[in-house]
This record gives sequence, structure tokens and C-alpha cells, in this order.
Amino acid sequence: MTELMTLPADWEGMPAAFIEGALLAANANPKPLEPETWLPVLVHGGVVEDEQITVAGESKMAILNHFEMQYRYIKAGEYVLPEQVCWQEVSGVSDSMSHFAEGFLAVWPYIEPGWADQVMSDGTMRMLSALLTTCMLIVDEKTTLAQMKEAGVEGMPQPAELYTQLPLMLNEVVMAADELQQGAAAQAVNPYKETGRNDACLCGSGKKFKQCCGK
Repeated sequence: MTELMTLPADWEGMPAAFIEGALLAANANPKPLEPETWLPVLVHGGVVEDEQITVAGESKMAILNHFEMQYRYIKAGEYVLPEQVCWQEVSGVSDSMSHFAEGFLAVWPYIEPGWADQVMSDGTMRMLSALLTTCMLIVDEKTTLAQMKEAGVEGMPQPAELYTQLPLMLNEVVMAADELQQGAAAQAVNPYKETGRNDACLCGSGKKFKQCCGK
């Protein structure tokens, strides 16, 4: 089971569940994008203020390490949504699950332009649409259903069915984005993409990647 990241003691931004969703959105980008573009969202939550916000030092390092770890786990087929953000039929949508979806949607405006001019298969297009709809339902099911009804959308699965498919959607969309990004300077966004979990860590520690920066 993948764990939510442990935030630095002096972190004053959004909760770990929000960051998990935000980083998955960033990993679902089919084009290279500097992290500094979306990192401030992890502090202000998408509510843009006049004061410029930067994430640096220990906080930035911890976040980018988790960002890279997410990618490596997805690429290896080992990523599993943290238990706190998974759909539970008995308890329904938890606060952590809502924070997760909010994080994904908060970063998505920075990622969406990268998809705009991509040639996608029908399957990828449907999966991406289903993922965004599912996140919107998690955040505000009643309003989203009303908007869909007003727009004449019919034949959609029940929200609970979509919630259970969230892990599959996320993995498929991130992998589709990675395929599109290959050959487009992907290495600049995730410098560990070509590093296997049992390879020597690039930081020079002498440890295996999985026991060091990929831990």
C-alpha cells in the first residue's frame, strides 16, 4: 500500500491527501513542465493571492521526491492509492478522499493545456474524461450530478462505481501521459525516470535507489 507523504514539521500548506492528488495530476502531464509552475498550489490550494508563494528547501525536496516516487511506482505497476483516500462503501467519501480530489483538480488547470493538442485514442479520451468527472463528483457529488443532468449527460455509471475505479483511471491516465511525453524532454521533469529501483541512486550515496531517494 502506497503511503501518504510525511510533511516537514514546518509545513504550512495543504494536507498530505491534497498533495497526493496534486502530484498525480502533475505526473499526468503529457508535456514537460517545471515543478515551480504548480508547486505554489500545494500551499494556497488553488486560491491565488497577490503575494508570490515559493516552495523551497526541505519542503520542496520532500515533495519532489514523493512526486518522483509516485511516477516510479506507477511505471512499475506498483502504485496503489493510499488507504486514506480510497473509497469505502461503509463510510462513503472521507475528508481525505475529498482533499485528494481537490488537489488533483487544483493542479489540473496547469496540466490541461498539455493535453489540448495531443492526438489521443478514444480509450484515453474516455478515461481522462471519466477521471475528471470522478474527481468532481468526489468534491461535490450533488452539484456535479445536477450539472450533468442539465447538460443532458445520460447513461453514466453510479458515482460509487466510478469511485471504485479511481485507482485504475489514475494509473491509465498517467501512463498515457508518459507515453506521449517520451521523446519530449520527459527527463527534465522526472530525472529518475530511467533509474530502476535496484540501480545505484543518482545522488551518489552508494545505496540502491529504492533504499535512498526512491524510498
